Amino acid sequence: MTTYRRSKIELYIDVLRAVYNGRGSPSRIVYAANLSYDRVIRCIDFLEEQGLLQRIEEEKKKRYMATERGKEVIQYFSEVETSLFYKKKTFSNVSVHFGKEGF
Repeated sequence: MTTYRRSKIELYIDVLRAVYNGRGSPSRIVYAANLSYDRVIRCIDFLEEQGLLQRIEEEKKKRYMATERGKEVIQYFSEVETSLFYKKKTFSNVSVHFGKEGF
């Protein structure tokens, strides 16, 4: 089994998507993005500095939501992923069966 390390940009997008999908607390982001708490906090800090996330203080609890700019970034990367994996999705449900004759 090969292990795959996500790039920083992939980590940021995973955190941003987790927040956009309603997981606004740091602990929920940890599970949704499959990252350590410390790594999530570093990503959140970066995304806040870039204006992609906004902190909301609720009764001593930190929660986050994606800004309009953050939503645009998620949409952009979703379009890129769709373009990159277009053929894979197109042909993923095609099955080929060979008879007794072979090819």
